[in-house]
Amino acid sequence: MQASSPVIKAVTIWLTALMLSIAAAVVVIWLVNAKVYGPAKQVENYFQALQDGDGALALGILNAEVPEANAALLDADALRASTEDLEVLGMEEVSTSMDGRTNVVVNYRIDGAEQQSTFELEQTGTRWMFFDEWSFRPQDLPTVRVNAPNQNEAQLNGARVLLPEGSNTFAAFYPSRVAASYTSGYFEAPEQSAVLAGPGDSVDLTLRSQATEELVKTVDARVREFLDNCAGEQNRLAPPGCPFYHLTDNRVEPPITWEILEYPTVEISPADGHWVLAPLQGKARVSATQTDLFSGAQSPLIEEKDFTFGARLSVTDAGVSLTAVID
Repeated sequence: MQASSPVIKAVTIWLTALMLSIAAAVVVIWLVNAKVYGPAKQVENYFQALQDGDGALALGILNAEVPEANAALLDADALRASTEDLEVLGMEEVSTSMDGRTNVVVNYRIDGAEQQSTFELEQTGTRWMFFDEWSFRPQDLPTVRVNAPNQNEAQLNGARVLLPEGSNTFAAFYPSRVAASYTSGYFEAPEQSAVLAGPGDSVDLTLRSQATEELVKTVDARVREFLDNCAGEQNRLAPPGCPFYHLTDNRVEPPITWEILEYPTVEISPADGHWVLAPLQGKARVSATQTDLFSGAQSPLIEEKDFTFGARLSVTDAGVSLTAVID
């Protein structure tokens, strides 16, 4: 019995080491399974693809159904912009009542507000006998519709996009922040934004375009030029094609001169898909010498005349044109 004690002791040590090794291996496998192959890791990989602007990888991980919509938001800079201020606050796996399915709930901050998205995953097999394989359950990507009644293009997350007939629909990943705006030399629309937090979400962004200061100055210059040309018509009480005139029963002797006292204030606004000018109001003064036909007496003619007229505005890539409309 004494001779066998060292053998028993050695076997005991060996068995203990083996059991510890097996336990360690189980722990390692569990950790690797959870951290590398678990459902939360899949969600982490998806978020990283979004932040990298890798739309193809993100779409492959998410296993999503892509709606019939413009894909401008699904890759590159526009995709990176959609999550550039996203901060993940927490991630939790929540088992469902169905075998092999897990929901991953992600809490995050985006666009200055806390949001939550839930991702549904299911176990689809194992890898190397030990590690679970998880896949996202198919869901529809969300969409955003951009409306701009007076524009045929916009900037969407920094990317130039077309808006045929003033609107278009775009597919997007989630979570994401989508921001639409427009700016050019003549028109601008303040940014409108929304957060898409779940599959199938649908939002509308409507851009309210307005004239830029540059356009107002350009149109103001055209209006002043038109009125100055009218005032430059010498020896006419009613310059042709102009909004001001003077009627009298007296005989008026030249020189007859007009002077613009008050130029109209230019106001431009959208209407029915076009840009229109508010009625233009101003004041002019006519100066001349007049003779009373009954008495023959002469006197200075100095009259101030209020006037109003309309104008058709055309703004194209070639420039700005103005056509006066005189009733």
